[in-house]
Amino acid sequence: MRHVPVAKPSPIPSWTFPRRGFAIAIVLVGILAFAAVALVTATPQNVSHETFGPHWITTVRANDLAPNEPMHNTEGRFWLVKLNDGTILALSHKDPRLGCTVPWRPDFTFMGMKGWFRNPCHSQTYDLTGACYDGPCIRGLDRYETRIVDGKIQVHVGASTLIEGPPVNTSIKPYRP
Repeated sequence: MRHVPVAKPSPIPSWTFPRRGFAIAIVLVGILAFAAVALVTATPQNVSHETFGPHWITTVRANDLAPNEPMHNTEGRFWLVKLNDGTILALSHKDPRLGCTVPWRPDFTFMGMKGWFRNPCHSQTYDLTGACYDGPCIRGLDRYETRIVDGKIQVHVGASTLIEGPPVNTSIKPYRP
């Protein structure tokens, strides 16, 4: 009798996840995670309704603000400046051209004077009144309305309350304390 060869039984198949499917799954999880983070960070957290729209911010006492020494208010994003004659200005800390934050540089010397607002992005240079004297200026620093209530300075902030800064006029001498 002849012997008939019998094939060996094939091994039991094990389930494997294809590499391409695994890569697609990783990408989808990443996109979902990114969307979740974007949604959470775009939603305001712990913000009262008073912070939206125009509102008044109460700052320091008018007598406590030193003349010719700007004070930065980070909540309202403005500089408070008291001039020698007692005038109080609230200057936006954003450059009107491209929106860079403009710091006060007390040691910066320009036109024979020390102390200027100087834009680190494009070198616009503003005096204490917010008038622009150098750089690619479209106008001076924008400002907000101020008032004094019970001896404290209040500033009316909000995008709709912004007053355009003075036009560029380099023929006028900068404010000197």
